Amino acid sequence: MAAKIELLKTACYFSKLDAASLGDISRFIFERRLPASEVILWEGEKDEAVYFAISGLLKLFATSEEGREFTIRIVFGGDSFNDDTIFDKGTSILSAMTMSPVLLYGLRRQDLGEILRTHPEVSSRIAEVLADRERYYVKLAEELVFKSVTSRLARFLLEREKLAHTGNEEIKVTQQEIASIIGTVREIVSRSLRELETMGAISLRHNQIVITDKNQLLELSGV
Repeated sequence: MAAKIELLKTACYFSKLDAASLGDISRFIFERRLPASEVILWEGEKDEAVYFAISGLLKLFATSEEGREFTIRIVFGGDSFNDDTIFDKGTSILSAMTMSPVLLYGLRRQDLGEILRTHPEVSSRIAEVLADRERYYVKLAEELVFKSVTSRLARFLLEREKLAHTGNEEIKVTQQEIASIIGTVREIVSRSLRELETMGAISLRHNQIVITDKNQLLELSGV
């Protein structure tokens, strides 16, 4: 029980609660352990639970009618996903797939209602989480409209390095997957990687991308 409470504290909705409150809430939490490359949710399907990525990495993505994927957000470190369905009772607006083995904590809509009645302080924390999420989506839209592919690629490489430094394994992705994450096509990713290598910002070694000049990437990304 103590281990579960400690892990539950990393879930973004409950990060500011004391041990007694976490212990009470833990009885509503269910676990899911999944391997890499497994789809948890499909866009348009109904799943009346919010999930927290306690360990591991997931990607949330949208798919066009032609089958092209665009990765909206990478989820890790206790962040939540599928929040929309528990508040508007609709279907999932994004698909979710694991990028590594993951441990998820789940919370069903009716149980969240009970938690909000007995622990009203959780409401303000949820509001903070959703406000941060809105800021992220606005920034994402601005980057897609106003920044070049090379700038978005530089930001992705910096984010990938940051994930590795926070205890997550390095994200190993193909150029096609990078294209999905930064909103372009594989051919342009390949061209931008060569451009960054020519500048001396990265080195491409045996299909691995190694950062050689972080300052250049920071300048390009505008972080």
